[in-house]
Amino acid sequence: MLSLYHKTVLKNGITILTQPVDYVRSVALGIFVETGVNDEDASINGIAHFIEHMSFKATKNRSAYDIVEDIESKGGHINAYTSREMTAYYARVLDSELYSALEVLSDIVLNSTYPRKEIEREKTVIAEEIRDSLDTPQDVANDAFAAQMFPAHPYGYPILGSLETVRSFSSGTIRDFVDRFYAPGRIIVAAAGALDHQKFVEEATTLMGGDKSVTSPHSIPPITDPTPKELVIERDIAQCHYIIGRRALAYGDERRYSYMILNAILSAGMSSRLFHNIRERYGFAYTIYSFIDAFKDTGLFGVYTATDRKHVKKLHDLVWAELNKLKDIDISEIELNKVKAQAKGSMVMGLESMHNRLERMVQQHIRYGEVIGIDESLRRIEAVTPDDIRILANELFDESAFHSLLLKPKGK
Repeated sequence: MLSLYHKTVLKNGITILTQPVDYVRSVALGIFVETGVNDEDASINGIAHFIEHMSFKATKNRSAYDIVEDIESKGGHINAYTSREMTAYYARVLDSELYSALEVLSDIVLNSTYPRKEIEREKTVIAEEIRDSLDTPQDVANDAFAAQMFPAHPYGYPILGSLETVRSFSSGTIRDFVDRFYAPGRIIVAAAGALDHQKFVEEATTLMGGDKSVTSPHSIPPITDPTPKELVIERDIAQCHYIIGRRALAYGDERRYSYMILNAILSAGMSSRLFHNIRERYGFAYTIYSFIDAFKDTGLFGVYTATDRKHVKKLHDLVWAELNKLKDIDISEIELNKVKAQAKGSMVMGLESMHNRLERMVQQHIRYGEVIGIDESLRRIEAVTPDDIRILANELFDESAFHSLLLKPKGK
């Protein structure tokens, strides 16, 4: 059973979330800043990810080596990531090292110095990361499809940015973004595992409780219509990478549990419909899956596959046959119960990881303003009916609302 979570808001606006777990001897903790690609414009696309990297280079108190050594020498690990809505700095440590790890994380968030020499060096590192992504056809296809569905909008920007934008970053660009968006009202300090909430609040207050309450408002620009309807890109690659998809449900939609189960019917495991009925039956593709990507006010549903050029049309038809079946034929109770069991098992077993508990707690707080207990989540999964699936499928799987992207080998 998921432990109760605790929430305290400091006077300066920083939110503290904890989930004590009394049967472990470790803690997953993090400082989550509610800023990411969605706060960028085209001229600074990639800056949030760049700052995440730069935060590990030097602080007023530590060198780059010291930042990592102060965690790893005590048996822990430290890392970070950037998403559309969040930049996260996190660690996993023994319970005895919780507060020393919290001090390190607070240091890199509050006291990073962003040395000019390191900025220039990191431009080279991230340029290689971008080139690596450009050499990965699946990444190219997914990024191009996002841009196609959300033209000239942060929802369609790549998290890494581009070679051009990254080269333009300066210490002034970095500090301006940090000053605007690393505000106390956007910061969540969270931990899950062997800890006491009140003690954690006291330590976090000592480390991060200063400064006045500031919240830089979120301002996502209006979403423009997807364009074009069909996009074809040529690259020097061996396979075609084909995506069909449409705008879909936002993360706060009340039908999100039905949506999750619908996606799982198509794409959860080797017994799912896309895998079993297309890959296993016809052998036209090694990789085929459906996906959902949810944002505050909209989302994406899509199907991705990689195949030989001669199979693209056939795969397109086979995928639509599977989508249309869900519109026309009620899913059986046997299949629905199996998919529900998979979803519940994945959710419950995932909570054996303290890091997964941490992520779930923070993500739900950001998206829903509360943390939904595991029992309530399992109840909502169990409540999904065949009618729910069919009604949602009929709403979503309108072929006229879908767009397509084909990344294909040059000259074929």
